[in-house]
Amino acid sequence: MIKEAIGKLVMKENLAAGEMEEAMREVVTKKASTGQIASFLTALRMKGETSEEITGGAKVIKEKSLKINLGGEAVCLDREEITVERETILSTAKDFSGETAIFNISTATALVVAGGGLKVAKCVKKPALPLCGCADVIEALGVHLDLTPSQLGRCFNTLGICFLHDHLVHNGLDHLIALRKKIGIRTLFNLLDPLINPGGATVQVLGVYDPDLTETMATVLMNLGIKKGLVIHGRDTLDEVSITGETKVTELKEGKMESYTIEPEDFGMKRRKVEEIKGGTKEENAEIILEILKGIGGAKREVVALNAASAFVIAGRVKDFKEGIELAKQSIDSGKTLDILNRLVQFTNSEHRFIRGELTAMG
Repeated sequence: MIKEAIGKLVMKENLAAGEMEEAMREVVTKKASTGQIASFLTALRMKGETSEEITGGAKVIKEKSLKINLGGEAVCLDREEITVERETILSTAKDFSGETAIFNISTATALVVAGGGLKVAKCVKKPALPLCGCADVIEALGVHLDLTPSQLGRCFNTLGICFLHDHLVHNGLDHLIALRKKIGIRTLFNLLDPLINPGGATVQVLGVYDPDLTETMATVLMNLGIKKGLVIHGRDTLDEVSITGETKVTELKEGKMESYTIEPEDFGMKRRKVEEIKGGTKEENAEIILEILKGIGGAKREVVALNAASAFVIAGRVKDFKEGIELAKQSIDSGKTLDILNRLVQFTNSEHRFIRGELTAMG
């Protein structure tokens, strides 16, 4: 099927759901050659992925990926990977495929949301050097990521938050990870990463790098069974709610979609310059997050509060962004967020280190 799919794609023809799923199964099971997979992904990118093609790809990857049982019914929020559960499992994981001109907003957001009472399971990954991803910053903060699924479950149930390393989720898909690095361009998998959702959520906040994708990805969320979702694209911050300008939002509720824009001024916030939320190395970004959690004000604190508000809103914890921003500030100023980070560091350091052979045996 992969040959036929490539042939259609190079002619700018869209694949039906069944065709996409059949081709993707050849991709993930290694039935397709490396050259065929690269051609398939490149042709898809050049044509432009449809919501039906993205949905088909996501279903196959979700079937293959490792499921992590965190307990309870899954609800979900996703900002390039926010997954929320029951009272709410939130996973703000993102694929840091761009330069780290901006600090790791989603990492700080996950901690603040947990401090505000939602349960957070955040997927993290290490990008190619010299980029600085969430996994790098989390480790710089003192959190160990090499935990088994059972340890992650205990961490989540004990603290209400855990960080899931992507090698746990991408079970048996190492050949695709290596190929993506060689291809070196944005592919279908950049769109699929946030949709894997190992906790199985039904409410999601998803950040995307292109404003033209918000409606497409909202349709994908609906196709995957998401009942309520926000798909966001912010000026300068891309897959985060922006404090430097407009953010495009496509809202999904019970099968109906609505797109609109929001600005920081809508919530009584001052519009900031991108230089004010600048990031740096993993150590510098970790220090920025610690400063935010210790109550230091400024643009960085405000952009985190704004993004945490989106999670609180879609989870039904608050009625609007203004209330969500206030809850985020309370989470920080009460010391709850910093306490959660300190307990997370203590817990992960006290657990036995993950033995990679165990993961191999599971695959």
